[in-house]
Amino acid sequence: MFPKVNEGILTFGIRVFNSIGFFVYVPLLSLWLVKMKDLDITETSFIMAAFTFVSKAGNMLVGGIVDKFGIKNSLVIGLWGAALLLTMLTIVNSYPLLFLIALVLGISTSLYNVSLKTHISLLQENERLRAFALLNIAVNVGASIGPFLGGWLLDWNSSSTIMAAIVCYVLAGGISLLLPRITSEDAEKGINIVQFVKNSRSDPHFFIFIRFIAFSGLFWFLYTQLFTTFPVVVSQHFSGKTIGLFFTVNAMTIIVFQGFYPKIQPKWKMEYWYALALVLIVASYFLLWISHHFWIIFVSVVLFSMAEIIWVPMIDHQLIEKKGMLSSSWAFGISGVLWGVWESIGGFVGLNLYQYVGQQTFFYLAIIGIVILGGYLFRLLYRNMSFFTSKNQVGRKDWR
Repeated sequence: MFPKVNEGILTFGIRVFNSIGFFVYVPLLSLWLVKMKDLDITETSFIMAAFTFVSKAGNMLVGGIVDKFGIKNSLVIGLWGAALLLTMLTIVNSYPLLFLIALVLGISTSLYNVSLKTHISLLQENERLRAFALLNIAVNVGASIGPFLGGWLLDWNSSSTIMAAIVCYVLAGGISLLLPRITSEDAEKGINIVQFVKNSRSDPHFFIFIRFIAFSGLFWFLYTQLFTTFPVVVSQHFSGKTIGLFFTVNAMTIIVFQGFYPKIQPKWKMEYWYALALVLIVASYFLLWISHHFWIIFVSVVLFSMAEIIWVPMIDHQLIEKKGMLSSSWAFGISGVLWGVWESIGGFVGLNLYQYVGQQTFFYLAIIGIVILGGYLFRLLYRNMSFFTSKNQVGRKDWR
């Protein structure tokens, strides 16, 4: 029925359009809800927290849907379902219905993301490597184009921001129809996760894993401030087009510099890189509080992006190292839930801070960042002192 096209190219096209569709509205969604639906900040924060959490935690819920309907069908359902839900978002004005739509939209986002990654994982090895490389490029292309386009449309006609996302999702779903039918007969059987956790109580590696994703979640708490709190805070000073430009700066900085970081990362311990990332985030927040001059905001976004370049690959890398007996899919599924909780709390805290302290929001967020950095440095110091003490004790025993 359809001409045969290389699957790596197809997945690249799907990812470009769904990434543009996602980034054209998500960074500006909080501002759009306040502007178009006349919601107050508290109501908006609940909707954003619900969407953020479910779009992450949904990774653990949609596996059964993918198994039942197949990868290709699930991908189309997720993309076209997102388009339908966004259409409903433009029509509905009731807060409870908007909240419900945000929840289902989060599930739909999880469904197409999991379906696409599962499809790529089942390709032949040479195709899979190329497809994942193209996937990474596609995400950053979407993150570069989407926010700027969304901001420009928000200034021109607020409703057109969501309409652009709908068009992108429809196109991505259409390209998905060109994919061949993919079977996953060799996929793992489902695990009883409750039983797994019970059996893991005596396994120290499982608690190391949980402790690590709890710590790494702090970065996602700080990260979500750029995409939920930042647009609302600076909307008093900049147009939607300019706010979108700042998000494009974020994506372009990552595209330009992400290739350099793996080369220099081994020269320093991971713990020091994490500390540096926290320092950069705090500095970014202070700049956002000190001045709303265009170039000050520009520098703050670049600093934040440099921190993102540091922590994102390290967290993904260490997650696989610390997963123990868990499969990679379950490791990312569980981490997605906890990271989703952190991002939801972050968006809720940031937006409610703005409601009460206004333009001082990023000062208080910077203070929170300093507390997190201080706690992390204290932990490093304590661990190093414990190691030094233990080493001296061993040395004394050897001397005797």
